[in-house]
Amino acid sequence: MKNTKIRTAIFYADVHEAQNLEHFGAKFLRNYKVFSKEISLWEYKNHAFFYINSGIGLINAAIFAQKIIAKFMITNIINYGACGANATVDFYKMKNQLIFPEKFYLLDVKTPWYPPGQLPYEPEFYQNNKIGKNSILGSSNSFIFKKEQVSEFTFVSFFDMEAFAFAQVSEKNNSNFYCIKYLTDQIENNSEIEEVNLAIKKGSKKAVKFVLELLSQL
Repeated sequence: MKNTKIRTAIFYADVHEAQNLEHFGAKFLRNYKVFSKEISLWEYKNHAFFYINSGIGLINAAIFAQKIIAKFMITNIINYGACGANATVDFYKMKNQLIFPEKFYLLDVKTPWYPPGQLPYEPEFYQNNKIGKNSILGSSNSFIFKKEQVSEFTFVSFFDMEAFAFAQVSEKNNSNFYCIKYLTDQIENNSEIEEVNLAIKKGSKKAVKFVLELLSQL
């Protein structure tokens, strides 16, 4: 790679979602240190990109995404990872498919003046995912495993702990945001940690393959 601008950062949150990108044909270039944490620079079919473990949760996602955008002038943010489903989703059908949320809500926000999920003076949701397919995802700093946790969000089909932050930071920086998810659990159905981690490892392989091919379109 010579004089190639790095435009893309690929983020995942859980260490179980990490993949050896060499198995997909990517080439490791070098490591950088950000927040006392190593992030790696890779190349795939002449496209240079960062591959980053943000850590779990909205705050980790937000500060890491903002730092990377500011430090390296990144224009494309890609987030792949696990998500849960509400009780109406056909879990056993959907768990073998990738999910491309279009709208992103913040589940932790509840006020008497705004709709559920809307921060005061902020948009009700973010909709800047370039590959969205009409599904709605809500993000929280809590793992969603009880219906009572999201009783005000019956319109939300999928849940995670980072995507809203990536969407919000991307929007505020005029960056492109791409979100790819896969099901690992369902409310009040299968939240055993071993089962979830196994589903994470399986789903991440399919997601990484999709993400790497997506690079050629950016």
